[in-house]
Amino acid sequence: MVLSLAGCTGGSSNSNSPTTNTADNSSSPVVQPEIYAQKKMDLASLNQAVQQYHATKGHYPENLQDLAPTYLEKLPQAPAGYSFNYDANSGTVSLAKQ
Repeated sequence: MVLSLAGCTGGSSNSNSPTTNTADNSSSPVVQPEIYAQKKMDLASLNQAVQQYHATKGHYPENLQDLAPTYLEKLPQAPAGYSFNYDANSGTVSLAKQ
């Protein structure tokens, strides 16, 4: 049995054509599902810990470091190229591209 694969490039090879798998697509769940899922899980766990802190203490923590080790064993690391932004007034944590 012989299996042959052929592409439809139109006979020309242009090395200047744009790539479709760039670093800008790293947040897409289609391109890198494991990284995307981990970012979402870390963000959810941080927001949940902030809400638990608020329910216990009656106010939001001043910073995310106040959550460890009581509400989180340790703070998760933001993925490369991102940082966690925390608003102590509203108690929300978001992920921002650096």
